[in-house]
Amino acid sequence: MNRSLIVFLLCLMPVCVYAQEQRPRKSDQERRAEREAVQAQKVAFITQKVGFTAEEAEKFWPLYNEMEGKIRVVVHKRGRAKAEMYRLLEPSDEGRQRKGATPPGSSQGRTAAGDHRDLALPEKVATSPKGPATAVEDVLETFIMTFEEENQVRMEYHRKFLNVLSAEQVARFYLAEEHFSNKLFREYINRKINEKSR
Repeated sequence: MNRSLIVFLLCLMPVCVYAQEQRPRKSDQERRAEREAVQAQKVAFITQKVGFTAEEAEKFWPLYNEMEGKIRVVVHKRGRAKAEMYRLLEPSDEGRQRKGATPPGSSQGRTAAGDHRDLALPEKVATSPKGPATAVEDVLETFIMTFEEENQVRMEYHRKFLNVLSAEQVARFYLAEEHFSNKLFREYINRKINEKSR
């Protein structure tokens, strides 16, 4: 009796596992629509917080969008450099990604579980008597330079913003932009907590 019950339950186990709700993957079109919706919320939020007139908004937002595009290119370059650093720092016998492992170069950020930067241990770098390999130095230089490039873009557009807005409005813009990012992050965390509690 007990043996038959155990066999029956074991047979049902794969069905139960399969029946658990799978989170559907979003298409590129759905992700693009979500990004556009967030961008529209951001524009409305910042416009309201700063108090742009129609004329000011007409001058400011094209500049802002131009800046965002340039920053996106720099951040993408930084991501490629980070992925290359991970690749170079991995020992050759661990070149294949383990199932369920975080892909090299993907950012999980600082969490209670740790920091993704802990994965890149310096002692794994192949060294010669002269020091670290040149490839690592080159990639590291590229990675660090992206921060300077981003700062240069921000400084350039800061001056352009001051040509179309008052200093007070520019300051309000920076605060509103940060406020919106924090608000978006809190909403994301709350959504994830609610999903886990279901």
